Amino acid sequence: MLRRGLVAALLAAGLLAATAAPVQAIPPGESLIVLAYFSDPEKTQIIGQQWYGCGQPPGSWGVLGGYRTLYFTPC
Repeated sequence: MLRRGLVAALLAAGLLAATAAPVQAIPPGESLIVLAYFSDPEKTQIIGQQWYGCGQPPGSWGVLGGYRTLYFTPC
């Protein structure tokens, strides 16, 4: 019983680690932060974006789900 619980916990932790977005350091200074969403893991077809920063109102377009990439663009 304990063994099953341990295996389930390890599988859950592995699944969470495999699906988490990669961590990127935030560059110094003010930046426009853009999240780009793609339909495929190779990230060849963009399907939406979200952005905020640089003293502008946040915005978005398209589908806000799928495979994502985080970009930092200087203001």
